[in-house]
Order: sequence, then structure tokens, then C-alpha cells
Amino acid sequence: NIDYIRIFKPQQEWSISTLYSRTGLTNNFTTDILNASGNTANSLRNENKNYNAEITLQSDYQTPIRKNQILEFGVKAIFRTVDSDYKYLMAAQSGPFIPSTTSPSGSLNYNQNVGAGYVSYTLTTPNKYNFKIGTRYEFTGIDAELANDIKVDIPNYGNLVPSINVSKNITESTSLKAGYNRRLQRPGINQLNPNVNISNPQSISTGNPGLSPEMTDNFELALSTNIKKTYLNVSVFGRQTNKSITQVRMALDTLPGAILTTFENIGTQKAYGMNIFANVFITSKW
Repeated sequence: NIDYIRIFKPQQEWSISTLYSRTGLTNNFTTDILNASGNTANSLRNENKNYNAEITLQSDYQTPIRKNQILEFGVKAIFRTVDSDYKYLMAAQSGPFIPSTTSPSGSLNYNQNVGAGYVSYTLTTPNKYNFKIGTRYEFTGIDAELANDIKVDIPNYGNLVPSINVSKNITESTSLKAGYNRRLQRPGINQLNPNVNISNPQSISTGNPGLSPEMTDNFELALSTNIKKTYLNVSVFGRQTNKSITQVRMALDTLPGAILTTFENIGTQKAYGMNIFANVFITSKW
């Protein structure tokens, strides 16, 4: 990653951030299928190599527009590439591995391009209220194909992601903050990869290249204070995730007794909680 920041004056700055990353993964397995006497009747091997590459470009600018107001805006682009090649090999007892004629082999070439822009406005009032309101729009374009140039129909989508934060300095050492924001969580490679894992013929799993991102709404209320030599932060939060990526299990008509596990955007998750953090100054060294 390479980052650049230019500070013109206090609270007025411009930054550029770049990132490149690439991760290679090899997920292979070999299964020995036993006969009634416990000896190896035949063997199944799956070879699955994939990589995930990402390029990120980002530029942000903030400036005071009056003594008590700050304006921020920026743009961001993310280019992700996921490639996965997989094949199945079979071997008879004590024989060599040869390509399987019954188990699926193939590939996934997945390109995800994200463009985003945001704007944020901060206002500090004379009675020590601080308001920060912003929104971000993201557009995601996806191009995916399987082996033999078979296209996967994944629609492009746009998402508006708002945020609102309000804080109040009750005293010089105590502040209260309330906030709302929305978060996106895109599916990972293991959830997208269509490689069929049949290491256990009775429990088969595969990914779903057509998954959409999860949308999470976050609400938080926090109190921060100093009590003598102790800093204390207490917060409560609530989260709701729609279109949650959830495991789905179903019976296979073509293989009696077997269960297929995959992923779908069918879940709704709700979470509530509390965080308590304390920093205690005991002595100058502790």
C-alpha cells in the first residue's frame, strides 16, 4: 500500500490511499471409499486452486467551511478478481488417479468492481452539541463465468449507506453519544466458490456465485467519563442484518440419504449487547 496526505492547515487536508493484495489458496482432499470388509475399494481426489486479488484506490478531502463546521467528501474504487479451478480424479484399488467421468470439474472467474462516493457534514453548536451526518453511495458491478465461458447471471446493485452521529459534552470530563449507521458485508470466496465438495458422499457442500451482500443497521448509545483517575466508557448497541447469508441444507433426489449444503440470502439476524471499558491510572508506572 502507498498513502499520501497533504495538510494545508488545521482540519484542512487531502489524502490518497492505494492498496494491492493477492492471496493464493489450495484446498485439496483425498477420500478413500471402503468396501464392506473395510478395505479401500476406490479413491476420490479433488484438486482446487484459487486466488483472490484486490486493488483499492481512494481519495479523501476535508475542510472547515466556518469556525464550527467541517465538510468531508471522497471517492473510492475497488477491483476484486477471484479465480478458482477445480477437478475430480478417481482411482480404482491400487490404480492411478484419472479424471472422473461422474463428478463435476470446472472453474469460476469472478470480477467485482465497486465504485463509491461519500459526503459528510459536521456541526458543533455553542451549547456543545456535535452533529455529524453523512451518506455514501456504492455501486457494485459483477461479471462471472464458469467453465466453457458459461455466464453466471448476477445483477449489478447500488446501495445507499447513511450515518448519523450526535454527541454532547455534558461536562468537561463526560460526554454522551448516539449513533446510527449502515454496513455492507459482501460474500467471501468460500461462500461463492461453486466447487462441489463430496469428500463425504452423504454430506455434500458447494458455494453460490449469485449471493448478494448483507445489509446491517447499527444503533449505539455510549457514555464516556473520567472519575478521578479512571476513564470509563459504557455503550449499548442493537444490530439488525437483512438478507443475511445463511447455510441451507436440502435432500438430494439423485443421491438418496445425502444432504447438500449451500448458501442463500434468506436470513434475518438481530443482536443486542453492552460494552464496558475502563482504563485505571494506579501509579505513574501502572
